[in-house]
Amino acid sequence: MAVAKRFCQRCGEPIPAERLEALPDTHVCVDCSRKIGGEYVLRAVPENLGKGGSLKKNYASWGVRKTRRIIRPDDE
Repeated sequence: MAVAKRFCQRCGEPIPAERLEALPDTHVCVDCSRKIGGEYVLRAVPENLGKGGSLKKNYASWGVRKTRRIIRPDDE
């Protein structure tokens, strides 16, 4: 499978093909991902399984919300 060449949004270096194959939607290279603490922020949120309109809150499980970090160019 051919992967299109893409450049890191932070440092401008090419993202290795291996990383693009493993994470096709990535926008940063491995080094920048380590520096910023990962490309995504993961948050555990309770899922309300109660009936609609009920005042009883039934938080029986937890879900994970994944949001992309704001990536700013590296000024170093």
